[in-house]
Amino acid sequence: MPYTIQKESAPIGIEPRIVENRLYVPLEEIVEHLGGTVRWDNTNKVATATIGQWVATVPMGNRNVDVSGTPVTLSADPFVEQGVMYVPATFFHDAFGYTVQADPAARSVSISLPG
Repeated sequence: MPYTIQKESAPIGIEPRIVENRLYVPLEEIVEHLGGTVRWDNTNKVATATIGQWVATVPMGNRNVDVSGTPVTLSADPFVEQGVMYVPATFFHDAFGYTVQADPAARSVSISLPG
């Protein structure tokens, strides 16, 4: 399994992607594994990811996101392919404070609460 979430192997059906030497992961499935939800606004091409009290507004093709009123700049632009929004694996650290270990060579990612 390429995904470890909260120190356990996670059965996520979408493989991580490598784009320009950066590891991207599917936003919705990972947020759901972290106990959150994602809502997609097709008109404005924006995903809203909620985990606990934190709400991240993620526009397609724009690395500038809003997390509960605080602007956050991601390392790269999110994109949508075949109906799936991909974000840089580091999104979960930048937006929600998780510890993220990404290995592009192995196409694997580990996401967990800090500590």
